[in-house]
Amino acid sequence: MESLRAWARQPTTVAGFSAVVAAVAALVLHQVTWAQAVPVLAGAVMSIMLPDNTGAQLQARELAGTVVSAISMKVPGQ
Repeated sequence: MESLRAWARQPTTVAGFSAVVAAVAALVLHQVTWAQAVPVLAGAVMSIMLPDNTGAQLQARELAGTVVSAISMKVPGQ
């Protein structure tokens, strides 16, 4: 039960469910067609299914900071 609760609290899961609710509401209100809603629903399902990877996000931020620092040191005229 705890693992289900942890999964439900992931930002990607919450965003996926929000997108599903929004797409279904738009379909019911005839604001979008099925052709427009299917890609949104597909993305939402993938967001719900894939686990959140905060560790990879932190590593990417560290790498980006290192790369930007290295590049800024090599810029001529500074």
